[in-house]
Amino acid sequence: MSTSVRRAEGWACLETAFGLWGGPLAWYVQICCGYGLASQPCFSGGRRLTAPVAALQWTWAAMVLLMLAAVLTALLSLLVSGRAYRRTRDQTSSDLHDLMDAGAGRARFVALWGMLLGGGFALATAVTAVAFITLPRCAG
Repeated sequence: MSTSVRRAEGWACLETAFGLWGGPLAWYVQICCGYGLASQPCFSGGRRLTAPVAALQWTWAAMVLLMLAAVLTALLSLLVSGRAYRRTRDQTSSDLHDLMDAGAGRARFVALWGMLLGGGFALATAVTAVAFITLPRCAG
């Protein structure tokens, strides 16, 4: 097998992995880091504050940028999976046993799930972003 064929297969594998896991991982990072950025400025010395600590005012902008990056990453994984889904449109066979032996259709199946996960987690991240942005940070 030539080097260019192996390289193309490696890129296809990375493309498939990003398409499938990009959305969920972007949401996970956004939830974990966003929670820290939203809550850390509201607690000082073990007590809850009604306004963020002045030195940590930058965390709101960082939180918004993180959420924007997470939504864009999830949408990009949706687009990558959609492209892979269209590219594998012809992966069909007339006999079920041929499909199982050849493994045909697996790439299309993974691409379909990548589209569902990418779109779903883009929506979930956007809804979470609306909550983080509209709700008061420290008061409550």
